Parts: sequence; C-alpha cells; structure tokens
Amino acid sequence: MTRRPLGWKCAAAVTTALWMGGCTQPTPARAERAITFDRYHRVEEFQEYLAGAAREHSGLVTLHEIGQSRLGRPILAIEINNPETGPAAEKPGFYLDGNIHGGEVLGGEGALYFVDYLLTRYGADSAITNLVDTRAFYVVPLVNPDGRAISVDTPENHRWNVRPVDEDGDGLVDEDPPEDLDGDGRILQMRVPDPNGRWKISPDDPRRMLRRGRGENGGSYYQVYAEGVDSDGDGRFNEDRVGGVDLNRNFPANWDPAQFASGPYPLSEPETHALVEYITSRPNIAAIHTFHTSGGLLLRFPTLADQDWNFPQADLEDYRAIAEAGVEITGYANFAYEKQTIVDLMNPGHGVFNDWGSKVFGVLAMTTEMWRHAIGEGQDALFAWNDSVLDGTGFVSWYPSNHPQLGPVELGGWDRWSTASPPEHLIEEELHRNMRWVLTFAERLPRVVILTAGARSGSAPGSVRVAAEVANVGWMPTATAHAAEVLGIAKPVRVRLSLTNAEITEGEADIELGVLPGARDDGPDTRVLSWSVRIIDRERDARADIEVWSEKGGVVRRSVRLPGS
Repeated sequence: MTRRPLGWKCAAAVTTALWMGGCTQPTPARAERAITFDRYHRVEEFQEYLAGAAREHSGLVTLHEIGQSRLGRPILAIEINNPETGPAAEKPGFYLDGNIHGGEVLGGEGALYFVDYLLTRYGADSAITNLVDTRAFYVVPLVNPDGRAISVDTPENHRWNVRPVDEDGDGLVDEDPPEDLDGDGRILQMRVPDPNGRWKISPDDPRRMLRRGRGENGGSYYQVYAEGVDSDGDGRFNEDRVGGVDLNRNFPANWDPAQFASGPYPLSEPETHALVEYITSRPNIAAIHTFHTSGGLLLRFPTLADQDWNFPQADLEDYRAIAEAGVEITGYANFAYEKQTIVDLMNPGHGVFNDWGSKVFGVLAMTTEMWRHAIGEGQDALFAWNDSVLDGTGFVSWYPSNHPQLGPVELGGWDRWSTASPPEHLIEEELHRNMRWVLTFAERLPRVVILTAGARSGSAPGSVRVAAEVANVGWMPTATAHAAEVLGIAKPVRVRLSLTNAEITEGEADIELGVLPGARDDGPDTRVLSWSVRIIDRERDARADIEVWSEKGGVVRRSVRLPGS
C-alpha cells in the first residue's frame, strides 16, 4: 500500500473552497429560473415545479412518487444524475429532504432551492457540473405534504401529519382547533382580562407579558390563549386541533410509545414507511441531510439512548469536521460536537428519522435547524433581535378585538413568519447560505476510482502481467465505523478481473479490499493489485476488464488490451 498526492483535490473531489467562498473562480451567470424564493409555496406549486424540472431537465432528472400521504397527496422524490457518466445506482448517493414537520416550511423551500441550484447551474458552473456528474442526488422536498398544506394554506402552523386524534378525551376528534378570529391570515395570541389571570403586562414594554408573582395582587391580570373560540363548549380554547403523528418520532430507532405523538408503532404512517422503503432500496446512499427549523443549529446523530462512548470515535470526528464547514458558512451553532448538549436540546426525541439513518441504515446523518433567532435566550434578547434584525415586524403589537364568547380581548404576539420561519424577504438569503454548506457535505462522499490500469508482456510467450491502482478519493470512508464495527453491515470494496481470450495463472479474480479510508489532506490510500494471466489464442484480441465496486463509493470500470494478442 502506498500513499501519494494525485492532484485529486480539485479535479476528482471538486473543492470545498468553492462552497466556502475561498475560490477565485468567477461565478457564472445563473440560468433562467422557473421559481423564485421570495414567498412560501403551496404544495401544488412544489408538484408543478418538480414535474416541470423532470420535463425541462429530462437528461438529468427522474421524478418518482414514492408514496402518498394520509390525505392522498403524492410524496415526490426527485433524482438528479447524469446517466452519461453512469447509472445513479453506481454512484455515491446523497439524500436530502425537508418538511418532515409540516409547519417548518422553510425546510421544504431549502430542499427545493438545493434542487433548483443544481439544475440551473449544471453545465455553467464547473464545480456543480462535476458534482452532479460524479454523484447521485435523491431529494424529497416535502415529506409531509398534508402538514405543509395546512401550514401554508391556512393560518395554523401544523407540525404533524393528519391523523384524527381525540386530544381532550371527549369522544370527538379535531373539533376545537385555533381560529383566525379577525380574518387577517394569522393566528396570534389572545390576552383576556381576568382577575385570576396568570399574566401581567410588563411596565417596561407593553408588548411583553410577565408571569404574575406568587401571592401578587392589586394589578391588572390576564389569561393568555391561542387565538380562537371554544368550539366544543367545554370551557377550554383550542385544545383539540387537527390531530396527527409527529413523523420525526415514528421511525424504528429508539422509538418509544410514551413519546408524545409517536404513533401506535414505528412506521405506522404512510409517509415514514415510504421514506424508509425509498432509502433502503437505494443502498448507494452514503449520507443523509434534513432541513428543519428553527434556531440556527447543526445537529448530528444519533441523539439519544447511546452516549458517545458507545459510538465509534472515528464517526464522531467525521461529524465534527463536516459541521465545522457548516458553522463557518452559516454562522449557526455547532451541536455536532458534544453529545450531551444535543440530548438536552432534544428533550428527548425518540424515533427520530436521522437516528434511524445513523443507527440503523448506518450512514452519516445530519440536520440543519435553519433560521437563527433569539428564542431561548430570554425576552430581552428576543425583543432586541426583533427590533434590530426584523425592524420590529416579528412581534404583532396588541390590538383590541371583540371575541364572540369572551367579549373585548386583545390580539397580538409573535408572527410565525418570524420565529418558526423567516419573513418572506429574508427567505432566499437563508436558503442560499444553507445550500452552500450542504454542498460541502455532499462533496465529502466516498468515491472509488481506478487511478491506473495497464498490462505488460511477461517473460514467457503469451504471458501478461496486469496491474491496477485503486483508491477512495472521497473524503469519507467507504463505510462508517458504526456500519462496520457495530452493525456489521459494511460491504467491502470488491475488485473483479474478467478476461476475454485469457485465463488467470496467478492471483484471484475476485478480491475484497475491505473498507477503504477516506482521503484527507495528504491524499488517498492506494491499493496496488496485480495478476498474471495467459493469452489463450494469440491470433485473437485479448482483454482484461477491471471493475471496482463499492456500495457507498460507486462502481468504476477499466478495460485493458493485453499485449501479444
């Protein structure tokens, strides 16, 4: 085994610097766009865009309906691959999705922006072209189309899929959701005067509500509810909204029936079942990334149940290195470094999709919680962020309204297009930054190559020595340490020699190389292989065909004419 630099860093592995902004290559003009990212799109618009992309980019795009939601909406997967450089199944695969939580609408936009960027830059941008030519991309922009439809088409922010649930135990389902009382397209909060109320107005800022102190009296107090009416007459407001299962708690990794909204059993939902079927039928997928909101966080997996001392150190180091590029580009917080921080943050989350991707499917799986804000940093920080970053538009100041059951109330509070996802004029900036960092993740996939292949005549008539140099020029190894050491599912890299008009006299036709480590700063590990063969009929052409197969690193082939034939 030898190690040597090859000039592979730019030509074979693209360059991370392109996405990091460290390349002086001029940015090409952007191709005509079929969609703009200055608003949140309806499910039907996603479907129209994807169908159009399959028509306009038929040489690169394949569109699949991988399942249907509970309400019968198609779950679409778009695959981007250049078949002229090989079938998708024979290339390292990168999986990306968004909107597994319906109300996290920026996630769906992020996945669609990623698709649009690849398609409109292909052929004009050498780095993007090389990336698409050497990898296969599998993107499911809307894992949860029903939840997104509610969240975009109505004022309600709906996290789950749609599965009726009797949340208040009255024998009815979904009968008391929030309502937009004044028809302004928003569901805010209501503050209702009540001498027994638990809230009071801050003397320093009339927008802010403070907790009433224990035993405190002599002031004006309020109850605070979500905007809406008591639809079922039980004295409570909005306690039985549209039910559903949290799809990101329904996967068979650390699943727990006690987890809120986890469903009756793992993969009980058509959306989650479709996703697992789709991914497991594409074993070349070497990495998984999901877009969520919000908070400005980079998360690695698995999050729960196993502490870091039960997870291979090599994988943890890879997660950390991958996330560092994301931090530099996005400015987000790196939660891919210390496990306990993630556990505390998730509080906890069982049955998470990326836990399944990491623990069961066995690849590196990451999540971006897009849209950094000051939630969780205290009201002072949150209002300062609102006033400085959003020019005060994120919080809707309280205004009077007449409630059909309660009489005079005030409506106000945080607009969901400020905390759950950004205001529309900030969407594209947020998406572009995240697209750049995810490209650095995709660029790091394993990739096997045949560096050299040749044949020379031996000392005896008709004898030939065939040799090849094989390497993984990708940054990632051809299997994670967890897949190899814990799950036992890592497939070895295999080399096969097939001969035409010749036979092997020394060496094996099939050779297993095991897991090839990733190429890092000093270049890839190179495996030198050789065989002695004998030409059967020297009057006819003889050939050696060399194939290198890696489940996650792709398939490459080289044909060599044997001298002396």
